[in-house]
Amino acid sequence: MRSVKAILAGCLFIVVVFMTIQLAIVFLAVGYHHLANSFPFLHEIIIYFRYFVAYPIFLLILFFGGYITASISKKKVLLHCFLVGLITIGISTGSAVGYMELTLTGMLMVLVALLAVMAGGLYWQRKQ
Repeated sequence: MRSVKAILAGCLFIVVVFMTIQLAIVFLAVGYHHLANSFPFLHEIIIYFRYFVAYPIFLLILFFGGYITASISKKKVLLHCFLVGLITIGISTGSAVGYMELTLTGMLMVLVALLAVMAGGLYWQRKQ
């Protein structure tokens, strides 16, 4: 029962936080594009936002999801974190692949995301 609770808690944390951040990003994007109409140089720097802000936040959320999973499961930590990563990343990648093509960068991000969840579990394990 503890395994199910750990996996469910880790998945719910990641999904709820991702959905909340996506909602905030919609509001920020509307304001950003309105501002970019007045200041065209903002269109040129938007790509850097993805690499220096969005991806680190994405990986940090996954890390904390792994940490939460490990703190609840306490045994077979890497297996639980791997399953949480597989489920949440599978949901997000599966929904994106429906209308986009999976590139080499996308596959690399899937691997790094899975490692981030497991790193959260390892971090908890080493702290104990």
